[in-house]
This record gives sequence, C-alpha cells and structure tokens, in this order.
Amino acid sequence: MPGLLQTEAYARATFLGQPLTDEEVTDLVTARLDRQGILDRRRGPLFVAVLDEQVLRRAAAGDRALMAAQVAHLVASAELPNVQLHVVPADTPTYPGLDGAFVIAELRDGTRGGTCGQSGAGADHRAALGNCYLERRWERIRGEALPRARTLELLREVAAAWT
Repeated sequence: MPGLLQTEAYARATFLGQPLTDEEVTDLVTARLDRQGILDRRRGPLFVAVLDEQVLRRAAAGDRALMAAQVAHLVASAELPNVQLHVVPADTPTYPGLDGAFVIAELRDGTRGGTCGQSGAGADHRAALGNCYLERRWERIRGEALPRARTLELLREVAAAWT
C-alpha cells in the first residue's frame, strides 16, 4: 500500500513489530501523512499506483475496522482527478510486481528517474531507465491490472466486504 494512500491507522499498523519507539512511529506516520497533501493540491501531480488485490483483503493488524477505513480512503483517493489506481486481480499468476515496490517519477523539467526497493536494497535505477528496465517492468504490471473504472468497482466491493 503506497504511503501516499494510507490512513493514519494503516500507516501505524505497517510499523508494528519493528524495533521503533512510540515517538519514532509517530514521527514516521506524521511525515507520511504530511506528504499526502501533494495529492490534494490544486493541479496536483498525476499519481498512478498499482496494488495487488491481496493487500486489500489482508486485515492489517487483524483489524476489520482499520481495513474498512483504509479501503474507503482508497475509494475516495481513486475518485480524485489526478489519482489513478489499478488493481491486479488475485487470480493473476506471478507477475513482476510481486518482488517489491518501485517508483518512477517525472520531474517538471521532464527528467525521469526511479528507485527499486527489492530486498530492501532501495537500489537507484536512474541509469537503468535509459535501458527501459523499470519502464518495461511497469508496463508488464499495468498490463495485468484492471482498468481504472473496474478498479474503482472492485474497491467499492472490497470496502463493502470489510463493513
């Protein structure tokens, strides 16, 4: 679940079991929530994310109410004009996105770069973009995902299932 789309409770749940103090968790969650303001800006950047359906159906911290609120938040986010969410259905066989998250960003000047966080390495693949590594990977993942409108339908179905 991308940090830009997490509720406070979900963000807190992602830090459970980590060797962090309560203060450190609060600082991390606050920073994560502060970054979300970028999506509400007038003429905010286009944000496209692909989620695996299983993350929508796994009860973070074993809490159904937390998940109901999180998926409802995803529905509201997906309805923003600058946010596009896509879900890879649970019945999709193995695909490139299962080995970890990555980011491709385009800056105002047109410069593109990316990071790939497999195995927690957080390797920088800006140079690899010239070879289209992350671009090819992104297109393969999006090719497995549902279109935006169908994703929104699925998100609403999952939200109803959590309530």
